[in-house]
Amino acid sequence: MNTNPAVAGPILRNFSIVFVTAVSAVFAIDGIFQIANRNKMGGIRSQLGLYNAEPKPEQDRLDTIFDRTKIMHSVKEKKPWNMTLAEKERTRH
Repeated sequence: MNTNPAVAGPILRNFSIVFVTAVSAVFAIDGIFQIANRNKMGGIRSQLGLYNAEPKPEQDRLDTIFDRTKIMHSVKEKKPWNMTLAEKERTRH
């Protein structure tokens, strides 16, 4: 039984695409089940437990914004060529 090469090529291509997709899906599903496994999650939980064991100092977001603004203004005072025209006008008066 001889098959036409023009027909066999697309059939083999489609079969290989379906086969690779099926194998990839099996590995993806296996990976998802391994991640969902509680034994593997135990390691992550212990890391989070160690991280959360020490209290972290709370930092106000506005503190850093004010500090950055203060630093930026001090640099502009030292280097006036970095100022905009409006900033130069404000410092003149």
